[in-house]
Amino acid sequence: MIFYLGFGLQLIGFASVGLCLFSGLIKGDYGQLELVQLVAGFLVFYVGHFLRHKARP
Repeated sequence: MIFYLGFGLQLIGFASVGLCLFSGLIKGDYGQLELVQLVAGFLVFYVGHFLRHKARP
């Protein structure tokens, strides 16, 4: 179960970073909200990565 939770967190983090990059490309400039979203997306992704590899048999 922890494996799938980690996988879900990785997907959420990946989507968050993708949305941040897409928003920056559309606006042409990154604001503070995009920076927070980028950092949070990276953190969520790596927490998911850690959980997936910890739950691996």
